[in-house]
This record gives sequence, structure tokens and C-alpha cells, in this order.
Amino acid sequence: MNQILALILKEGKVLARDRQALALLFAMPIFFILVMNFALEGVFEAGGKSRPVEVLVVNGDQGALGRRILDDLKRVEGLVLAETAADGSLISRDKADALISQGKYPLALLIPPDFSKLALSPSETNPENRAVVAFIHDPAMNARLLSGIKGAIREVILRRSFTARMAHRLKEALGPLALQSPMGLTPFPGLLNSLKDLEGDRAGEGRGPSAVLFQSLSPQGLQASRHPTVSEQNIPAYTIFGVFFIVLTLASSFFQEKRDGTFQRLLAAPISNAILLLGKLLPYYFVNLIQIALMFAVGVIFFKMGLGNPLALAMVSLAVALAANGLGLFVAAVGKTEAQIGALSVFLAITLSALGGMMVPTFVMPEFMKVLSYFTPHAWALSGYQDVIVRGLGAKQVLPETGMLLAFAGLFFGLAFWRFRFH
Repeated sequence: MNQILALILKEGKVLARDRQALALLFAMPIFFILVMNFALEGVFEAGGKSRPVEVLVVNGDQGALGRRILDDLKRVEGLVLAETAADGSLISRDKADALISQGKYPLALLIPPDFSKLALSPSETNPENRAVVAFIHDPAMNARLLSGIKGAIREVILRRSFTARMAHRLKEALGPLALQSPMGLTPFPGLLNSLKDLEGDRAGEGRGPSAVLFQSLSPQGLQASRHPTVSEQNIPAYTIFGVFFIVLTLASSFFQEKRDGTFQRLLAAPISNAILLLGKLLPYYFVNLIQIALMFAVGVIFFKMGLGNPLALAMVSLAVALAANGLGLFVAAVGKTEAQIGALSVFLAITLSALGGMMVPTFVMPEFMKVLSYFTPHAWALSGYQDVIVRGLGAKQVLPETGMLLAFAGLFFGLAFWRFRFH
């Protein structure tokens, strides 16, 4: 028992000696719980009273029905309609496309011109001449998260359209009073036919609710409307998650060489510090690129995933690998012990991934977490890959994401050179 107590005391002193590493061991799970709990609240509360979903509205209809539908939607709990821009002007189709493409809104409702007229009186000779309501969504958005919102909006539109059409048909049918029999025992033929038609409408056989059709669109300039497949959502996210785990390997390599004296011998060679670091980092940079190539190859071979524009994909990949290496060098510069390097590497890899949308889509996160996600390279990398793979954009369109990743890389390298100890 005394021996066990002595060993316990010894290990306790070892742990207490490296207080920063010990603190990270406690901070990492606590911070991870906080991040994931705040983020996952949106999965269950999005569209509820506590966290309503903002939906853009482009109302081209000049009739009363379109206005009444919007009034009904405003009373739906969990929905907030945005009909005007920040300057007070009405939301146009182009403005809605831009806001959704930028990820500021998940969905837009497009009510076309003459909606009221077509919904109340569709062409009898041309059944295809019906009111068409469109949902404009970002193709990178999760389909399951949007389906409930779309369903609620669709139900309100169908219910209000059916009620308005029923009133319209009854008004038309009650017009020819001369058709009533003298004894008042025969119902109006027009009324009877209208009620039969409306009964068919409710069953989807006639025109009422079926006079309103729904379609899903992507913002103009993006690929034709579709939702990303599971592989298109997961593979880019897991690729980024894996790439940033190079931080632990790279930082540990620097520490081990310093501990073994190899790094000091390299410093004695007639080479500059910059060349020394470049030679150390390039192998890890190539490892990252091979990682990315292998992960996307799995997506192509096993899941038939499209990769989009090759140049745009390469631009994002080169930049994200550079940012990961920069972060690895920064950890190597600030970590004083092996325990600190290990704990800090895992802490950054998991926390930045959670904040950047690798584990939970930023769409369902609270507003303050959406803002925080912009301060992670992971969010910009994921946005860049989605631009290429899901949205079908090219090299010019991914320049903002590539530029931000390079900025993160520059920041990490700058901080690393400032703190790095060449001894």
C-alpha cells in the first residue's frame, strides 16, 4: 500500500509540474460540451418560438390572395418573414439570390405575378396554366432541416388558396338566380357543380389546392436546384477535419527533434532559419495534399461524387493545407512540453472543427456562433469546397474563401515565427 501511495504521489507531482497541460485536459471537454450544446440546440429548436427561421419573401403578386397568404405566414410560430432590405426597399429576386448565396438566409419564398388570378381562376383549357410558388434555397443547405419549414409554408399557402377559391367559386355560382326553381326545392345547378369541383380539388383531382404548384430553385448562377448528397456534405467536412490533425504530428515532430538534439545540430548547418523551417514543413504539406486527394478519391470511386471545377478545387485544397501547417508550426512554437502540445493540438482540432461547421451545420447555430465560425479556417474551407462541389462554382468565385484561408495561414506563420525558439 505504501508503494502504491508513493507512486500516486509521484505521478501527481509530475502532473502538477505541467499545469498548462493539466488545465487543457480539463478545458478541452468543457469547452467542447459548451460549443456542441449551443450548436445542437438549433437542430431541435430551429423553426420554434425561441429560434425562428428567417425567410426572404419576393412578392410579385398584386392581388389580395398573395397578401393574405403573407399575413397568414406571419402568424406561424417559428417563422419570420423578411420582405424588405436594410435600406427599406422590397426584396427583389436578384437580392434574394445574393443573400442566399452568401449564406445569410436559408430560404426565400417567391410569389409570382398574377398569382391571385391564376390560383382563383386557372385556365380550364390549359391545366398547366397554374400558379407556381417557388422556394429558393442554397443547394448546400441540409434538405432535412429545410423540409419542415417548406412543409409549414406549403400548408398555409394551400389552405388559404383553397379557402379563397371556394369563396370565389361560390360567388360565381350564386350569380344566376334565375336558375332556381319556382318552388325553391332544386339547388342552384351552378352551386352544385362548384361544390362537386371543389370536393375534387380537395382530393387533388381538380383545381383548388392543385391549382397551386411548388418548385425548388437554386440562386441564379448556381447549379440547377438540387440538394447535396450525403457524400457531398460529409466528405469535404471530414477531409478538413483530418487535414488539421496534421497539427499534432507536425508539432510533436519539432518537440521530439529538440528533445533529442537533432534540431540543434540542424541549426549548426550553414542554412538560414527560414530555409530550415521550409524544409521541415514541406513534407507535412505534401502529406496534407495526399490526404485530400485520397479522401476525395474515396468519394469519387465509392460514392460517385462529383468534384466540380478542378482548378477551383485545387486552389481551396492548397490553401487549406497551408493553413493547417501554419497552425501546426504555431502549436510547436507555443507548446513547451509534449503534454502541452498534445492537449493543445487536440483542443484546437476538435474545437475549431465544431465552430467551423464540421460537426453541426452553421445554419442551425445561434447567431453568436455563426459569427464565431467566421474566425475559423474550417468554416472558410468548407464554404470553398461547397462552392466547388455542390454549388458548381469556378476558380473566380472561390477567391474569397481561398484568400481568407491564405490570410489564416499568414497569421499562423507570423505568430509562429514570433514565438518560435531557435535553440
